[in-house]
Amino acid sequence: MTETPAVLAEHGLCSQADPEAFFPERGMSAAYARQVCASCPVQLLCLNWALDNDERFGVWGGLTEHERRRIRRARAVEEPKSAPQPKAAPRGPVECGTRRGYHRHRSQGEPACDPCRHANAAADRRLRTTGSTLPAA
Repeated sequence: MTETPAVLAEHGLCSQADPEAFFPERGMSAAYARQVCASCPVQLLCLNWALDNDERFGVWGGLTEHERRRIRRARAVEEPKSAPQPKAAPRGPVECGTRRGYHRHRSQGEPACDPCRHANAAADRRLRTTGSTLPAA
């Protein structure tokens, strides 16, 4: 949406008004800016651009930064940031004599059996020499 600021500058009534009115000091009224925005043909486009680009200062689309913050917060509640991740498919049973078997022994706090220790050592050697723990195909 890089063309939006150009469209706003070309068609927005704010481009013909005093810019200071759209960035009122704390405690000053934004009534004049709101009045200009109320009759602007690109008011909704302006407001959506400000919301999408997290514009934090001034009056955009007829709303102050405080009013836009409320809208952003309401949107965040309605739209969760990310969907819950599906659980990984369960793997089959862990067999002794494999690297997974070695790690299972270690995670359960038990000493690894000889086949698992040998499989883990072999995988470590492959990792150092080839960059992968997988055996050559």
